[in-house]
Amino acid sequence: MKRLRSRLFFHFSIQFGFISLLMIVVVFLAALIGGYFLSEMDREADYYQYQVEELAMDIGDPLEYKKNGYDISDVLAENMWLQIIDEEGNVIASGNVPEGLKDSYNSIDIAQMKEREQLGEYSISYTLEKPLFTDTYLFVLGYEEHGALLMNELIENVNTNGSIAETDQSEVEEKLNQLEGTLVIYNDTGEIIQEFGSKEHIEALPLEVIERDASPDHFSDNKYTFLDRESGNLWILTTPNEQNQKLPSTMFKKTILIVAGGLAGAILLITLLIAFWNSFRYGSPLFIFANWLNRMGNGNYEEVLTTEEKKKVYRKNGKLKRRYKLYKEVFQAFDDMAEKLDASRKERAQLEKSREEWVAGISHDLRTPLTTMEGYGRLLENKEYEWSKQELQEIGNTIHEKSDYMVDLIEDFTLSFRLKNDASSLTFSMINVNEYMEQILGKFRKDVAFKDYAVVYESIHPDRKIEVNERLFERMIDNLVYNAWKHNSPGTAVKIEAAESEDGKKLEIKIIDNGDGMDEETQKHLFTRYYRGTNTEERNEGTGLGMSIALQIAKLHQGSISVQSEKDRGTTVTVFLPYHRD
Repeated sequence: MKRLRSRLFFHFSIQFGFISLLMIVVVFLAALIGGYFLSEMDREADYYQYQVEELAMDIGDPLEYKKNGYDISDVLAENMWLQIIDEEGNVIASGNVPEGLKDSYNSIDIAQMKEREQLGEYSISYTLEKPLFTDTYLFVLGYEEHGALLMNELIENVNTNGSIAETDQSEVEEKLNQLEGTLVIYNDTGEIIQEFGSKEHIEALPLEVIERDASPDHFSDNKYTFLDRESGNLWILTTPNEQNQKLPSTMFKKTILIVAGGLAGAILLITLLIAFWNSFRYGSPLFIFANWLNRMGNGNYEEVLTTEEKKKVYRKNGKLKRRYKLYKEVFQAFDDMAEKLDASRKERAQLEKSREEWVAGISHDLRTPLTTMEGYGRLLENKEYEWSKQELQEIGNTIHEKSDYMVDLIEDFTLSFRLKNDASSLTFSMINVNEYMEQILGKFRKDVAFKDYAVVYESIHPDRKIEVNERLFERMIDNLVYNAWKHNSPGTAVKIEAAESEDGKKLEIKIIDNGDGMDEETQKHLFTRYYRGTNTEERNEGTGLGMSIALQIAKLHQGSISVQSEKDRGTTVTVFLPYHRD
């Protein structure tokens, strides 16, 4: 699953990296479009000021601009002119400049220009710019403003003590009508004393005077004021604002806007395609997994994928299709899980069958001695028969033998469950291997029941010790040696070898017999609980727990057991136990 984790990390990293890049582009485009609309707002607020600032940005260093062969006149509208003044007051570049303008300016000229916002007969807008690594330049944009020209003309020609004489009023009306303008003259108390023009005068709001300085082109008209200091009268000339209408964008800006909009649309489309692709790529396998889990919940472990799902997932050559390769390990894990679950189900069925057979066998094994004991009990109850001493002794021996057999059955059953559920309470101690093995095997040599079976022990190094639970270790060896005799014919030789493993960390105990051996089916189920073999010719007394108990004991000692056997060629059972438990 590490490969799957790495693959998922790679896939999602690439996708999120790509999406992050798209988001960066989106932010950039948003900033670009936002900047465009902000510049349009500035342009619409003060058209001529915006024009001079834009020209200053486009031209940059005027000397370098001229050196590159560009002509300033090419970027100017017909009704505008431009002068660029250096720090010394000299005009170093210009375009569309009318006759009569100076080629250099002193500080007084600049101060008057700033105060009047006029140069000669022209209104001006200006900006001070300092391109990188160059000097500071003043960009002065001039243009004809008919309202301003008319105000200057009226002040110079018809101003009589702050008002207009009756003889000049018709001429003033005519000129105002030509411009569609209005002239209103107020006295020092704010009362209208004269009004000229074809349009009705609308009183301005108090803050409008300040707002017009910042954003003159937000208004539909231009206002020009003159204060006659001698009389205190205020003249206000109003003319239509020709720049108030929506001005066309430059081709460059239109191109930027089109490109930005196109990129934004393309990114949106790509994002939607990625979303659909992800939902298909990652969602389709999840539906298959969900269907498989549903089948698994219904106990159908054999059918991992339906025929239709297999066509979706696999090619004809049996390999996964590209879209499902990301989940290759998951499909493999599902296949493995299905096999294990199916095997587990079969194993449970086999275990249930074995348990039922074991219960039947145990019932039979218990019933046999109980029947014998019950029969002798009924005979002993018969008062009409006089039992001899020898007969009573034989009956007692038989009852004792059957009782021991029943106790052994019960102990095997109890021990099997104790090993499984109560292993943590066991105690372990160091024992001498040879001494303890001789003690265990001595019981078998003295038992007349095994007088027809030869037993040989090959010892390990005399001082070799091992950490074991003595009682369980003895029971494990007992079970293995007893099985070697029980399931073989009289005369079978049994050899027990104790030796060190190749790495020197484990003890190997081999129980070798030259008996009948086992078939493959018996070897397969040798350590299965309740299994009692397939040989119908031998006695089937016992619980079928002997080898299972031996394996459980070995595992409690952090060891294992292996078996090699061939039919009619004997059996070798090897126990591997570490000298010291972790």
